[in-house]
Amino acid sequence: MAPSLNDYEFQFDDVGTTLNTDDMGLPFIDILSVSGLDTAPLRTSTDEHQGMDGTYVDSPFVSARTIVLTGNLYTNPSDPDSLLDSLRADYTKDDVRPFYFQLPNRPTRFINCQGGGFRYDIDGGRRAGLTAIQATLVAEDPYIYDAIPASITIAVPTLSILGMSFNVAFNLGFGGALPNFGATVTNNGNHTAYPLITITGPVTNPVIVDSNSGTTMALNISLAAGDILTIDTRLKSIILNNFVSRRTSMTGRQWISVPPGVSDTISFTADAGTGSCTVKLYNTYY
Repeated sequence: MAPSLNDYEFQFDDVGTTLNTDDMGLPFIDILSVSGLDTAPLRTSTDEHQGMDGTYVDSPFVSARTIVLTGNLYTNPSDPDSLLDSLRADYTKDDVRPFYFQLPNRPTRFINCQGGGFRYDIDGGRRAGLTAIQATLVAEDPYIYDAIPASITIAVPTLSILGMSFNVAFNLGFGGALPNFGATVTNNGNHTAYPLITITGPVTNPVIVDSNSGTTMALNISLAAGDILTIDTRLKSIILNNFVSRRTSMTGRQWISVPPGVSDTISFTADAGTGSCTVKLYNTYY
């Protein structure tokens, strides 16, 4: 769960140490600068024009993002290392965790990162309780996300009979039905967003349709009650019960995405079952 941060506070992991906090009780870390929250490095390739001046430049993607936080640790001179021991471990582990940050007039945002090291020198400043620090994070996924996603849940469609509000004693051969099988999510970011989709059984041959582009993700699979199928449209993965790949169950190779500034209705149907589909969409930024 995302932490509650004040402006210009930073935290690595849901339960990590908050940096640059307004709480001035010892120990605390005062952050002086942060690099790497601007544009991630462009992945650029070039090729010279033949027979004329100029160069073809192709840069459709960005590479991994490196974030460096520089600051000072203020602590009791008699115990400068307790917090350093903890931070050194936090910023060295290679498991991917959210790095949260809060900027003025913006929602809390995060980048999925792994530790890139925590550096400091042992010098005379320790006698006064001062240690200069540098924390590094590496983000294989370079995108920035709002911490709170839009989340919708859609059940396997049921039919709602329209047009009758009184008792009748005869068969009807007219009228219509409205299938309830769609809900809308919006990407308020400036980069294409990739939904995280969870289908819960029982359900047979589920189909997910994106109304904005018409992309259809049809799955040839039967889920029993309690089965959970997780679809990550950015990584293009389909995992059953957090363990077994089921990517081959998808009959096509189109993956749903939501462009920036677009409200998109996601529809969910199936051949049979009483399961549901949950779609999470994070506002996504360069």
